Amino acid sequence: MLFYWLGESMFLLLVRNLSFVFLAFAASAYVNVVPQIVYARTAPGTKSLWLSATLLIGTIACVAAVEWARRFGYGTRPKLIGGLITLALLVILSASSGITQPWNFAMLCVTLRALCQYASQETDRRAAALAGAAARGTNDTISLSMRFAGMLAGPLFVGQHPEFDRLSAGLYMGLAALALWSVVAVAKAPAVRATAIPKEPAVEELPLDRSDRLLIWAARLCFACFAMLTACLMYVLRDIHGIADASRRCSLLITSAFGSAMLATPLLAMLRSRFFRQRTLSGMLPAPLGIIAAGLLMPLPSAGKIGHSIAGAVVLGVAFADFQLSFRDYASHQAIERGRKALLAVFNNLSNTSALVAFGVMLVLSVVARLLNVDPAHSFSLGVAILGLCAFLVAVWARRTYLRAER
Repeated sequence: MLFYWLGESMFLLLVRNLSFVFLAFAASAYVNVVPQIVYARTAPGTKSLWLSATLLIGTIACVAAVEWARRFGYGTRPKLIGGLITLALLVILSASSGITQPWNFAMLCVTLRALCQYASQETDRRAAALAGAAARGTNDTISLSMRFAGMLAGPLFVGQHPEFDRLSAGLYMGLAALALWSVVAVAKAPAVRATAIPKEPAVEELPLDRSDRLLIWAARLCFACFAMLTACLMYVLRDIHGIADASRRCSLLITSAFGSAMLATPLLAMLRSRFFRQRTLSGMLPAPLGIIAAGLLMPLPSAGKIGHSIAGAVVLGVAFADFQLSFRDYASHQAIERGRKALLAVFNNLSNTSALVAFGVMLVLSVVARLLNVDPAHSFSLGVAILGLCAFLVAVWARRTYLRAER
């Protein structure tokens, strides 16, 4: 029935991108919820140190996995390689809740995130190649929607069901089955070496200028703030506010932030095109200010109340959506109209480069807190505020530099 309602071409685009639900589900859960739960149980005295180190090493592995996928892909046996990766992810998801040693979980977490990045890169390449130029925009929209669905569902479900049970088994196997369907659907795409872009007449590509580099760092710092905030949120809720079901509260807040960002994106885009046609980059300023406020207010007793925390998550989600739209608009404009194509590559890799900043800062704060015998949750809150202040100052500096150059 869905086939006839969507039409053959749209149905094929949907099936090819189904893997992203499973991959984003696993990757999001294993950054924002699962490590926090496991380390609180297996290494309560050093949980912050374990969390920071695991997330940092995992991000480095993700960067390497993307590069490997770009070079090798699924080779000449895509169904076998893609299927094995999917089954490996299913096994890791099923086995993690019973782990009793932090070292074992750290290895599994890093492996899972690297496999998710590898599969995401190759699935994205194959789906785009099969879609062709005519359907590239629709394919990108469907792909992004599938990713958002997984990013929302992962922390929400795992936070509510931290232990592996029948419901978890059924959901994981169902998502894995959809991913396997997607693997089969994209298997007809040519291998990596066969999709090399034929050489065309050289197009002049301009180097990045000062405002470009400043805006890139503003974006990295802002993304890093959100990555750090979501990663340390559970420990703030548990250790500072004494919330017993911190994993569930954390998953609810992360889902509220991602959900509000997803819903606000089309509305903000419409308002921007209708009322703010001049590119002023003002949308990049509210998010760092919101992060500063969140870092300073998180330790206060009122932040532990569910109503206040959900309202704050929604506001941050909307501000983050506005920030993304502003930077994406700038990157697209500079790349297409001014030949600075490197900006689009920077935008697409922000999640990894910013995570290196975020988890590196978390690791340093964890070590310092341990040396000074201070609760890491308090140092994380202060670190988020300081990182947000840096993002705001760099964004203001970058905006002024850009507007001055445009005059």
